[in-house]
Amino acid sequence: MRVVACAALCLVLGACSGEREPEGTQADAPAVASQAATAPSDVSAPARSGPGLVGQVSSLKSAVSGLNVRVTDMGTIIDLPTDALFAFDSAELNPAATEQLKASAQLILAAPAGPIKVIGHTDSKGDDAYNQKLSEARARAVVAWFSGEVGVRQRSFEASGKGETAPIAPNETLTGKDDPAGRARNRRVEVVLPK
Repeated sequence: MRVVACAALCLVLGACSGEREPEGTQADAPAVASQAATAPSDVSAPARSGPGLVGQVSSLKSAVSGLNVRVTDMGTIIDLPTDALFAFDSAELNPAATEQLKASAQLILAAPAGPIKVIGHTDSKGDDAYNQKLSEARARAVVAWFSGEVGVRQRSFEASGKGETAPIAPNETLTGKDDPAGRARNRRVEVVLPK
């Protein structure tokens, strides 16, 4: 048994000693490394650390300051209250909506590649079919605004509406009375950024 093990070891050692390193690999590695270190770089990559990244984070923080942003399994969701975007029973954007939409556009610019979902929602007042159509029209109005905005218009947007089917707050209190604050939270347009 020892003889077999010794023979196998001799074969392995003999095979290793006969191999030569291919030309132009390890011997040239230091020269290549020094050339790469001193070569000018024309590639403008995004900052991964330092002042460039701090500036990016700072501008994103200021963009988010007036927005309701949450992170879910779907992605990052910006909740835009429709009361700030639209008049009652309307799908036409108010002039005052521009501030929130511009702040949202800053987050879209920083978002990973992929489609941006814009989902309209209503409260439970009124007819289900009417609320569905209104939520869809409001989502399309927000997509139309983003589609005209420099910087984000090249992104892919998907508009849809959920009407009153996906509330985030109760429309009524526990006693069955109207809950205006809950209804206001449910009237929103969600901008869903990809992960």
